[in-house]
Amino acid sequence: MIPVDSDDLWYVYNLISPGDSVMAVTVRKVLRDVASGGRDAERVKLKLEVKVEEVADYDKVGDVLRIRGKNILENEHVKIGQYHTLELELHRPFVLRKDVWDSLALHVLQQAS
Repeated sequence: MIPVDSDDLWYVYNLISPGDSVMAVTVRKVLRDVASGGRDAERVKLKLEVKVEEVADYDKVGDVLRIRGKNILENEHVKIGQYHTLELELHRPFVLRKDVWDSLALHVLQQAS
């Protein structure tokens, strides 16, 4: 899915439920060891998939939807089971997976298209 306006994000907000999984490109601060023996933090762009625990926040002014959950996609920077908050924004694609697409979810999807 690719939300193109605020209404699309509103539909996504109403479509995503705890237990769903969402995959998107995100940025995460990771720690790396440096030659001097210390640690340095850098921001890394990566693709994560989280099992949704909470649709944390819908910021209508900033056109951002925050989804909180545990990572379920193997990645060198983020272990499976670590928490991450994905930010779904306009014009940025994401994948939504549901175990069951019930009639309410299909209705919301139909309204959005």
